[in-house]
Amino acid sequence: MQKKITNICLFLAPALLFLFPGSYWLGTLMFLAIGISTLIQRKITFRETVLLIREVPAIWGFFVYAVFHVFLIAYHGDPTKDFGNIVPFLLAPFVLLAVTINQPNPRYFWLGCAAGALLAFSIGVTQVYVFHIERAMAFRDPISFGNISIVLGTGALVGLLYCRSIFNHTLTQIFLFSCGLAGLFSSLLSGSKGGWLSLLMIMLVLGNALTRSMHTVKRVVFIFGCFAILIAVVSFTPKLPVLDRLVSAYHGTVEWFKTGNVTEGSASIRLEAFKAGLMAGAQSPVVGLGGKGEQAAFREAVSAGQIRKELLEVNVVDNDFISLFSRHGLIGVFGALAVHLGLFYTFWRSRKEPREAFKALSTMGMLLVLFYIEFGLSVSIFGVSIFRTTYVSLAILLAGLLISEKRRLASAAPIA
Repeated sequence: MQKKITNICLFLAPALLFLFPGSYWLGTLMFLAIGISTLIQRKITFRETVLLIREVPAIWGFFVYAVFHVFLIAYHGDPTKDFGNIVPFLLAPFVLLAVTINQPNPRYFWLGCAAGALLAFSIGVTQVYVFHIERAMAFRDPISFGNISIVLGTGALVGLLYCRSIFNHTLTQIFLFSCGLAGLFSSLLSGSKGGWLSLLMIMLVLGNALTRSMHTVKRVVFIFGCFAILIAVVSFTPKLPVLDRLVSAYHGTVEWFKTGNVTEGSASIRLEAFKAGLMAGAQSPVVGLGGKGEQAAFREAVSAGQIRKELLEVNVVDNDFISLFSRHGLIGVFGALAVHLGLFYTFWRSRKEPREAFKALSTMGMLLVLFYIEFGLSVSIFGVSIFRTTYVSLAILLAGLLISEKRRLASAAPIA
């Protein structure tokens, strides 16, 4: 019974990310309940739990980040609510426990990603073409909506391309393919530039997987054909904010490098914020200035004419590593790197496994890490709840599924 419940939760976790404000917590909470239930029922001993945690490098990365974050918040005397940033990392072992003990079927994760991408597409199309909102944003903001839509769309496409024996029914394949493209299109509707590099990454990785049996020339032609289709979609689809935002960002960047002026609210203001963040972090490179110290440094720099006053209207550095350096110094940066590297290594270890389930989960896991590093170039992943929570929850679900597949293969147990 519990395995069936776990399968349902595995589907719902990605499928309901955009259902209502805060719904991105549902997956973590559902698996938290299952994990606690597993412990209460004593389905695993304490020693087995420790061995499980030791088996996943990502958990050690989470631990390093949590310890560094707590120390730095206490050291700087930042608001108590900032301690809450580590909650997803502390709950991750329970999610891992729930998945590895109950061993759900990975197909529900891929189908859940497809359903989530379809929901994102429905919301995006409705907001842009029915309510005439300039940029699709669901219940929060265009950046988080666009970036997470890419993740969901990629999940559907990875499931389709790497799990062909599992999804061998034509209708299911059409569903996954359509939902995958819908998720990617939803990102374009958001106008969020932070995820557009990820679109190119998806084309290269998945295009390579799809054309592996083709001649090299045909593979190159296929991938360039995909790029041409993307350009055509961006150019001719009405109300897509992509071209306007690209042109605006280009002119804003050129103007900033020439004169230092902030002329628009995307590229030039971010470059000014990057400059301010690096200047603030340089004052205390090891532990940073803390939240209050960072803001004080910004005001002083504006008064001294070192940075533009427009920055005070934003008051945030939209870059993960620069933001961490400014507030928490190199220690904070190392904490974030521990998370990324621990997760990437967790999936990298299984990249050469011959079975398609391993390839799908390891590929999606590595792409997930690369996506969030790329998202962090234009937004603070560790400083925004929806990014932080979805990153940890989806990554630890994939890690748990990988371990489950290894155990299932070792015991030759059938999939439920």
